Amino acid sequence: MTPKTPWLVTVAFALLVPGVWAHESASHLDETTRTPVVSGWWKGNTHTHTWWSDGDSPPETVASWYRERGYHFLVLSDHNRMQEGEFWYPVNTEPKKQALKTYLDQFGSDWVESREREGVTEIKLKTLDEFRSFFEAKNEFIFIRGMEITDRFEKHPIHMNGVNLEKPIVPQGGANIPEMLQKNVDAVVEQGRRSGRPMFAHVNHPNFFYAITVEDLVALDHAEGDGFVEMYNGHPGVRNDGDAQHPDMERMWDIVLTKRLAERKTTVMFGIATDDAHEYTAWGVREVNPGRGWVMVRSARLTPDSISRAMKQGEFYNSTGVTLKELTMKNGVIELEVIAEQGVDYTIEFVGSKQGVKFDGKEQREMPADSPGRASRLYDSKIGITLASIKGTKARYVAKGDEIYVRARVISSKLHSNPYAEGDREMAWTQPLVIRP
Repeated sequence: MTPKTPWLVTVAFALLVPGVWAHESASHLDETTRTPVVSGWWKGNTHTHTWWSDGDSPPETVASWYRERGYHFLVLSDHNRMQEGEFWYPVNTEPKKQALKTYLDQFGSDWVESREREGVTEIKLKTLDEFRSFFEAKNEFIFIRGMEITDRFEKHPIHMNGVNLEKPIVPQGGANIPEMLQKNVDAVVEQGRRSGRPMFAHVNHPNFFYAITVEDLVALDHAEGDGFVEMYNGHPGVRNDGDAQHPDMERMWDIVLTKRLAERKTTVMFGIATDDAHEYTAWGVREVNPGRGWVMVRSARLTPDSISRAMKQGEFYNSTGVTLKELTMKNGVIELEVIAEQGVDYTIEFVGSKQGVKFDGKEQREMPADSPGRASRLYDSKIGITLASIKGTKARYVAKGDEIYVRARVISSKLHSNPYAEGDREMAWTQPLVIRP
């Protein structure tokens, strides 16, 4: 059986015309999103949901959305399960019925297996191994196995994604939130050791119900020297921007980097952007839609192990629309160039902390009794400052030697087509370049 997905027409055309999908070509623009794809870089998302948990569409429909829009890899990160085994999904709401109609239109009634139970239509979900061959192709698109390890401490949701897993990981629990985070990270690391494959865990949306603090992230130990946290998440309910008592997620990342590198003398924590998509049947700022944030990974090959290994080495940047033509980060120097869109202005900022900042945070004195979740301490305003700002599409920063780390942030004048919040502009963020004294 062959699914009736629109991208198959494009695949057929690509087979006839050399170079249409040749990753060695300099660049091309995806016809749907006009996203440039540069040689050596692969576009992907590590956090999205389907009918296997709380997404509003079946996995094939979700995969089609990303495949058609120029993504090269995708992690279907459903809550506490991978897409395996037998699972019947009830279609008992109007959005679910809408998703079922789309599913049937795309894949046909001979592919979609259904039954009626107590007046409700149920769909037998296909496993990843059953549907992956419809989408995967060399140097074009792959799935990377994973899941959202969904734990809870008292009223606080504690979530993290395991990426490139071989089998599901049961939430590990813990006597407190730092212990819970550590045990779940350790479970991913241990599975990677046993399998001999590169795996990693990224802490998801720290500001979701304000469950995770700066101090929790600083305390995490990473046996393999790599740590990850979502510094951008496209879900409108995860409070990227924080509030009066809680720092925004980018500010959290800067504090964590500063304290881990300079105070604890431990490993870097890479920031990651995702869309955390749940909704494909309704669209708008208040919906949890795909395509808001993603990673661009530099890797010689498009395979699950190669992509995961590259990310563990920090060979990626984050984007909500800005694409880099060039990026080098070594020997205390960051150089980058943006692929410019006509009529769009760009500002490239270099952000970091310098030696001498204060590490000790002060307890918040005016926390309202009904303030949600937990609050990080208040830290030195000199943490995560703008070290230089350049208008244009090219920039270079040479470290002076007194920086703890430096990272680049690109802000464009172009509004995001389907933003996390009204007024969001397309952006990009590099990983931190650690400056050794």
